[in-house]
Amino acid sequence: MNASKTGSIFAMMFVVGSVYVYADNEIYIDQVGGTSAIEIIQDGSGNLVGGDAMQIAAGAPSKFILNGDGMDFNVNMSGSTNKLFGSIYGTSTVDIDLDGSGNNLEFDVDKDNTYGATGGNYLISVTGGNNDLDFDFGSNDTANDTDFDFILDGDFNAADINIDASSLTFNMDVISDNSNLVYTGTGYDGHSFDLEGSGNYWDIEIVQESTLQSDILEIDYEGSGTSNSNATICIHQSDSGTSSTCGQ
Repeated sequence: MNASKTGSIFAMMFVVGSVYVYADNEIYIDQVGGTSAIEIIQDGSGNLVGGDAMQIAAGAPSKFILNGDGMDFNVNMSGSTNKLFGSIYGTSTVDIDLDGSGNNLEFDVDKDNTYGATGGNYLISVTGGNNDLDFDFGSNDTANDTDFDFILDGDFNAADINIDASSLTFNMDVISDNSNLVYTGTGYDGHSFDLEGSGNYWDIEIVQESTLQSDILEIDYEGSGTSNSNATICIHQSDSGTSSTCGQ
């Protein structure tokens, strides 16, 4: 692809060989350059959006790379056993829509403190059960002034969210039974976390540790447990010099 106008490189590879054999619907991306627009639609089972094909085939998930400012990244995946692994560097508008069960979504934004990711906008919607979701956002307070909206609709899901940023707004809507949510927010200037949800037998852990102790937390959740399975919420707020977790 000739991308001389934007200075971008966008690679998509479908590889079948005598050593490495790949399933259907696989896309590998290494994108460098700003003002890029990428839209991916995958409909079916065994979908994958990742990075290095050989690493994935060897059982070591490799993340796609988006490197640059002003990127517009849209992914729509439907079916079961979808997998999306990615790393984003720079300011982006990201819209990810997963519909299905048994999905694995793992990506990070400027986790290595490369360029920062200030002013981004992220919308993630997951519909279906038995999904495993892992997000790492920012490093050393470099991904600031960002809006993050997360919608989770389905049972038996696990979400692990780690934020290291300032002035970040994180909104999460959950409709789910038997799900586990861990949210950890650190940074200098604090975050706003708004959690709304309904469902039963959930386990929620929220840790907020900003330097200025200016975190905001609002929870509106409906549901209950049973005599054998509790619905629990643990909240820990402190400054960055006092690290703790629920249960300590």
